[in-house]
Amino acid sequence: MRRIGLLAVLAVVLTAPVWAQGEYVPVAPETAGLVPKTGTVDMNAWAPDADPPNNGSVESIGIGIGSGGNIIVAWEDDSGDDTSYTYWGAAWVIYKQDGTAVVSYPGAYFTKAGEPAGPQFAWGPKIKANPWGPGFGMGATAYGLGVGGGIEEFFDIETVGGDPNLNAGDYPAVQLLNEDGTPDGVGLSGVSDAFAETDGSIRISDWDYLSNGNIVIGGESRQTTDLVDKFGGAAAGNHSIFSIVRKDGTFVKTETVVDADKVAGSQWHGVGSTQNGFAVRWDSGGAKVRMFDNAGNPTTGNIVLGTLTGDAAYGSGGRGDSAGFHGNGKDAYIVCNVGTNDLFVNGVFLTCLNADGTLKWKAVASDDVPFAQGNRVDAAINEAGYVIAVWSDQEQLALASTIVFGRVFNPDGTPKTGTFYISERATPENYIGECIRPRAAWRDDTIAVIWQDRNNPNLENAVVALRVFTAPTGTGIEDFMLY
Repeated sequence: MRRIGLLAVLAVVLTAPVWAQGEYVPVAPETAGLVPKTGTVDMNAWAPDADPPNNGSVESIGIGIGSGGNIIVAWEDDSGDDTSYTYWGAAWVIYKQDGTAVVSYPGAYFTKAGEPAGPQFAWGPKIKANPWGPGFGMGATAYGLGVGGGIEEFFDIETVGGDPNLNAGDYPAVQLLNEDGTPDGVGLSGVSDAFAETDGSIRISDWDYLSNGNIVIGGESRQTTDLVDKFGGAAAGNHSIFSIVRKDGTFVKTETVVDADKVAGSQWHGVGSTQNGFAVRWDSGGAKVRMFDNAGNPTTGNIVLGTLTGDAAYGSGGRGDSAGFHGNGKDAYIVCNVGTNDLFVNGVFLTCLNADGTLKWKAVASDDVPFAQGNRVDAAINEAGYVIAVWSDQEQLALASTIVFGRVFNPDGTPKTGTFYISERATPENYIGECIRPRAAWRDDTIAVIWQDRNNPNLENAVVALRVFTAPTGTGIEDFMLY
């Protein structure tokens, strides 16, 4: 990450009215009211030549907390050879909240007979937990699950005319799981065979459970001509789509374009659900959100976040690499992104939306500390509407490496805590390597945070690190009953 000079830092400090509470030194999470359930736990502390291996290229991490309390963590760890079992394109493990493993050897997808397919047939995992009951799952961008992995429900989608020698391109694929890691039904495709036949690929953008038991699967379609030929847009280009499928793999609603204007856009992450519907965040000249009911019918037009909030900083984050978007399974969505406001101050910005798309609140998560630039951010929102934002930064304390920070907000958008660091082995005083790309989950009174970490002195490669907390007092679901 680029370092900026002292004068630049001072200039920002002197012109930073968003730091309304004055400069604040980040504290330990327990000082901020989070009770650690674990220390930092490494998910893949393996040698490159071990089984399983750590290939040294961890990315695309994801996390969810099941109704039984187990935590699923997924990542991508390319080996450079996507034809071998050492290519970990999309793999998951499951841990208890005390940091002990339920499933320690990574899993991926399963055949109908329950036989595991290797992690080399898909990439870019997206993790979700079911807000309305047990279970969670992994979605990823697949390209070989049918032919190479032997999962028959993907074979036709993956091939051209059923010819195993002709690949139709990438497509979104979801595997639902029980909380012990066993498969919960067949593999789910986010597109139909007929749709996938067009030249080009469809990357998974995100997916989620719906309250009626169906699954919404989003994609960034790179079948560029579809925007004109199938959806009636004026010009070809990449575009965001979604489908709704039942657990048996049949479609409730086939491929539908997200953008009301049917123009080119991009998406990476950005699907969340509430009690009666779901929403999609994507980028098309700035971040936009659109709401849909459980049947996939739009309930709003395009909501431009920079316009809704009155500040372009809240519409940053690009396609979603530098943003987080989640629903709380009840009545609200949270958007988190890195941005620069009209006064040229960098920060981590939060936008909370009601289920109907109206603005509930907005806040600057990093306004109590100097902030320079982040390497991806995320936020999690629980059923009661409390939010944790997480980000990585180094400049705020003139650190040599980035470390991960967090902050908790009340349901009305007021801060419940000041900024705290996440890992006990990567504090402003004792870090030895970088921590980047954090992601978070919050269910009931449990917060779980993962990130890419280089602070294990016994490992050369980066690992996926996890830490679990009991949330600050008063942030659970007292007197709350799910619909």
